[in-house]
Amino acid sequence: MLELDHVTYRYPGYARHALDGVDLAIHDGEVVGLTGPNGSGKSTLCLVAAGLAPAAVGGELGGEVRVDGATLGGLRPHQLAVKTGLVFANAEAQRTRVAATVFEEVAFGPVNLGLPVAETVARTRAALGALGIGELAERHPARISGGQAQLVAIASMLAMRPRYLVLDEPLAELDGPGRHLVLDALKDLGSAGTGLLVAEHYLDLLATLANQVVQMRDGRVERQGPPIDVLRSSAEAPGRAPPVAEGHSEAPIAIRCEALAFDYPDGTRALDGVDLTIRAGERVAIVGRNGSGKTTLVRTWNGLARPTRGRVAVDGQPTTGRHVAALARWVGLTFQDPDRQIFARTCRDEVAFGARNVGLAGAALEAAVTESLQAVGLAEQAGANPYDLGPSRRRMLALASVLAMRTPIIVLDEPTMGLDVDEQARVASIVERLSVAGRTVVAISHDPRFVRSSFDRAVVLESGHVTADGPPSSIIDAPTEAARVAR
Repeated sequence: MLELDHVTYRYPGYARHALDGVDLAIHDGEVVGLTGPNGSGKSTLCLVAAGLAPAAVGGELGGEVRVDGATLGGLRPHQLAVKTGLVFANAEAQRTRVAATVFEEVAFGPVNLGLPVAETVARTRAALGALGIGELAERHPARISGGQAQLVAIASMLAMRPRYLVLDEPLAELDGPGRHLVLDALKDLGSAGTGLLVAEHYLDLLATLANQVVQMRDGRVERQGPPIDVLRSSAEAPGRAPPVAEGHSEAPIAIRCEALAFDYPDGTRALDGVDLTIRAGERVAIVGRNGSGKTTLVRTWNGLARPTRGRVAVDGQPTTGRHVAALARWVGLTFQDPDRQIFARTCRDEVAFGARNVGLAGAALEAAVTESLQAVGLAEQAGANPYDLGPSRRRMLALASVLAMRTPIIVLDEPTMGLDVDEQARVASIVERLSVAGRTVVAISHDPRFVRSSFDRAVVLESGHVTADGPPSSIIDAPTEAARVAR
């Protein structure tokens, strides 16, 4: 079994322990779910259980981590790779950046284990097939969606076939069908004898997978037991936002797309004839499968992606010929990966940068920065380095940076991904306040609860086309994800 015996862990340069006296055992074929608020130690526990902390990230480890009786600290990297594997919460951090195709990306691990070519090819094809991404095999890993990248990262670990697999929020970037594919693959691994440790906020899905659930808080195990006992007390469900505003038929048009098409340089067609109108003050969710073109669509609104064909107009003016800096005064966009958006040395400077570049100065700038940091719960971290924050707080910081720009249109790409229940509720409250203030809010989301509770319209993209447009209740299936998995 994979065993943690009274484990403590402290990151380099920190006085406080991130883990404090953790005992945990994962037997062959057992699936252990890991939950708790962000900052409770889940990701750290994943790193330690996989043997990457302190080996790869430094720090101080107390207690022992053992696999089948052998201490992980005594294993060399190639030995560790067949014992334990880790899928990071951020798929981009796991990409090799040397592979020219998805097939090569997934094959990278088996190749470095020195496996025969036939075995490497068989494992790679099996991993891609298990996750339903065989059609991505010849695509470049940098030219796929965030959700597809997450599936590729999971496939890369499946191809390694470790005895124990640790997954840190593997479902966060996935659509409903993608989650089901991953769950099915994990169930098959468990049945075949692989021990699994799965950290996840989607507790209804975790309940269908795990044999036991561990709830963390402040670096310690707070509760542990059967899913029905632990998850009942977790109450991991965001509060509903106040009722959404009804009707925007007389409002000015904020965004209009006409016969919009976009092709990437490698020939991949991301958008194909999109017609869409969004009026000022609306709350619109963009939903659809991973790779359906959602992120590409919103990037055409602020000039980060220029249409191959068709037309985009923002506030009645075509985006053609308008610089990204000019469009930034109208459309504020948070990226799906906040680490691609953050660069300043302090949170205050990070939030001030965009606001300053759209013309705010003096007292107005200071007020915008202060209000935005307060809105996302980071007022006390104003002087902190952004990379000293956890992943969910960096996501909130990116949101604050866009809020401070005070643009008429706010676009949020997967704003609740990786957030705990309190952070999700905070984002829902921000969306409501923006709407009350008359701002247009558009969000890309795979979170059906967030879409149903916070938006009055959902637009479905499929293979670059708009296939549905209407109230979320008529588009987002009412049954829970768990019920669909059970069926």
